[in-house]
Amino acid sequence: MKRLTNRSRNRGVSIIEILVSLVIGLIVVGAVLVSYLGSGKTSKVQAAYAEMNESAQIAITLLNRDLLLAGYARPTGVSGSSTFTRSYSDRPLFGCERGLDNVSRRNQLAPWDAAVCAPAGSINHVIEIAYEADLANTVPTAANLPSDCVGNSLPASGAGTATYYIAHNRYYLSSSGAGKSELYCASQQGAAGQPLVDNVEALRIWYGEANAANPRQIVRYVSASAVADWGRVVSVRTCLLMRSTEPVLDAEDVLTYLDCDGVQQSSADNYARRAYFTTTTLRNKMAF
Repeated sequence: MKRLTNRSRNRGVSIIEILVSLVIGLIVVGAVLVSYLGSGKTSKVQAAYAEMNESAQIAITLLNRDLLLAGYARPTGVSGSSTFTRSYSDRPLFGCERGLDNVSRRNQLAPWDAAVCAPAGSINHVIEIAYEADLANTVPTAANLPSDCVGNSLPASGAGTATYYIAHNRYYLSSSGAGKSELYCASQQGAAGQPLVDNVEALRIWYGEANAANPRQIVRYVSASAVADWGRVVSVRTCLLMRSTEPVLDAEDVLTYLDCDGVQQSSADNYARRAYFTTTTLRNKMAF
């Protein structure tokens, strides 16, 4: 008697089963690939915002440090009205809303006045911060002298035991050789300005002006052109609009942002942007 062969044990894999397996495998691989690419893009965007956060923090720290020193001068005696006399009593701040009438005036040796401000043009805020510098509130130079915001030695004012040093640090935006907008600082000493923080696309400054009857009560924040009396400015509100180093956004991302004026703008070039605000009280104006 012939033994019957069990055909089911010898049957191979059909073409349909192979195709189904391939489709399932492609779906799994595609899902993994999409997840990987999405994760990489998310990491890139997060890194861009982290870099903007860090750069903004550095810029705000530099500005706040000088603003907290604005108007500072050590007491040198007591006047007949029982108030302190100081080595420096000039205004602590001055600013322009539309840039300078002549860029070379940025490094002029004299303190700024209204004549340096451009009468018209695009919004381009600049600020000068003045205070008495010493070896404790600035970085000493190689000659063991107080320094300005770019590390240069300051010239002495006064004479003998009454010698003192006045810093006039000027902050503004300028373009680097690569075309990036950067936060610069120059000094009254006539030296060229130096870049401090890159990718700062806009700088906006508002000045808190006090009531004439109450010099410590802020009644309004205005731009430089609307300041009635620089001697009554006791607070400064600053906005820095930061931009990512490279384009990291695409059509799937939110391409809008709020600028320093609170106006919604669109990022047509796919660069990420974010506005950072800070308000600083001039403690040396509040104290006297």
